[in-house]
Amino acid sequence: MKLRFERLSTEEWLALDRTAQAPTFFAKPAWAMAIGRIFPDLTPWPLRCQLDGGSEAFVPLVSVRGRLGWKILHGMPFDGYTALLTPKGEELAADVATGVLEELMLFGDEVLLNLWPFGAPRLPATDVRIAAETSAIDISGGVEAALSRIAPKSRRMAGQAQRKGASCSLEPCAEAVPLYYALLQEAATQRWHREAPTIREDFLREVCALGGADVETWIVRYEGAAIAGGVALYGSQEVSLWTTASKPGLEILRPHNLLHATIIEHAARRGVRWYNLNSSSNLEGVLRFKRAFGATTIPYDIVGHRSGRFKAVQALRRLVPKRA
Repeated sequence: MKLRFERLSTEEWLALDRTAQAPTFFAKPAWAMAIGRIFPDLTPWPLRCQLDGGSEAFVPLVSVRGRLGWKILHGMPFDGYTALLTPKGEELAADVATGVLEELMLFGDEVLLNLWPFGAPRLPATDVRIAAETSAIDISGGVEAALSRIAPKSRRMAGQAQRKGASCSLEPCAEAVPLYYALLQEAATQRWHREAPTIREDFLREVCALGGADVETWIVRYEGAAIAGGVALYGSQEVSLWTTASKPGLEILRPHNLLHATIIEHAARRGVRWYNLNSSSNLEGVLRFKRAFGATTIPYDIVGHRSGRFKAVQALRRLVPKRA
């Protein structure tokens, strides 16, 4: 039976978020609204799906404006996740969830879904399937259990940072964002050899402004100066370390060890289950650092569908030489 989808208004989505929060921040209205405010070609486009028996399911998405009027829906842009939601925060039965996804794939010329990997339903057969991975720590069971998963060496390094005089604290976003972004710019140009960070400062500001208590900016200080920091995004079941950076040349102080140990303890107190460190881009050094904090690599698939007409036009465009 064909399911019926309709777009939710922003007010309806905010009301849903108050009663049934998404497991990940990326599937909450604040993420999509921040995207829509900063990037003019992207618009929040959450969908309601009417199910048999009068029940409903919701899928947070963003619409991408195309030059030829294509209907393009992504969940979510900028490496964010989406999820299947219900009005009461309940999980859909596996067969119902798969049916929703199958129908959703046919709702646009291109539909691309990066489903939250810790609660993703059985995925339907799709013509777009992209291998992805994330690294995460199960921090359920309380603070002591969460901290016990950190390797002894990493715990010692966090303690070493404190003994040398470094401290890590949660700071108000309005004051912390400029400090953190300066660190991110310095790391981008000096350590990663990029012209600029991959995250825009105005986007970071919007996420912080719209996210409220679900967005935390942490700063590591040494002798009063900011030397490292990170931005943590909270859903009902996950804290995601969206972005972290440290001042080049001060690695000996181990600020990242202190940063992660502090946020793990804090997130465990908030009661979320997953500490998501996100993709490592197949960088072995990054993977080793995450494993030392107890992280496990979790492979999953980004899935999607492109209509025959969309694929034909895209193939044709690749064959036409670009103008100089």
